Amino acid sequence: MVFEPMLIGGAAHFDWAEPDGVLATYVSQMDRLSEAVDPGVPLGLSVGGLLVSGELIPQWQWFAEVSELNDHEDAFYVGTAEHVKEQSDLAHAAIRSRDIGDEVTQRQYAALMAPTRYIHLRNARIHYPGTQPSKGRLWRGRLSEISGWTPGASI
Repeated sequence: MVFEPMLIGGAAHFDWAEPDGVLATYVSQMDRLSEAVDPGVPLGLSVGGLLVSGELIPQWQWFAEVSELNDHEDAFYVGTAEHVKEQSDLAHAAIRSRDIGDEVTQRQYAALMAPTRYIHLRNARIHYPGTQPSKGRLWRGRLSEISGWTPGASI
C-alpha cells in the first residue's frame, strides 16, 4: 500500500485514517491461519494514548474463545466464530488453489480479498498512566485506531 499525498489548499496531506500497512498485512496473515495459535504472537500497541499489549491470535480463534467465557458457549459468538473460521478457510483454500494452478472460486476470492479491519489479542493488558495494567483479557480493536506498535512482549 502506497500513501499518495493529496493536495489540500496547496499543501500535501496524507490520509492517516488508514491503518499501518505493515501491521494490517501481519494481522491479515494471522487471520488466514486455519489452526489455533497458542501462544499468540506478542505485540504492544499504542491506542488512543494507552499501551495495549497481548498475544495476536486469528480473528476466528478470538470469537471462539469469547464464546467459551464464563464456562458456557454463547450462541452468537459460536456462530460468529464458525462464520469467521469458514471465511479464513476459504481464503486459505484460495491461496492453495492459486499456488497449484487450480481455479479460485468466487467465494474463495471474496474471502481472500476481504479487508482486514480489526486486530485480536488474547491475554491483553491495558496500561493506563499511573495505574497497574489491567488483568489479561480478550481484546478487539480497530486497526485504523492504532498509532504505533512494537513486536515482542511489552511491559
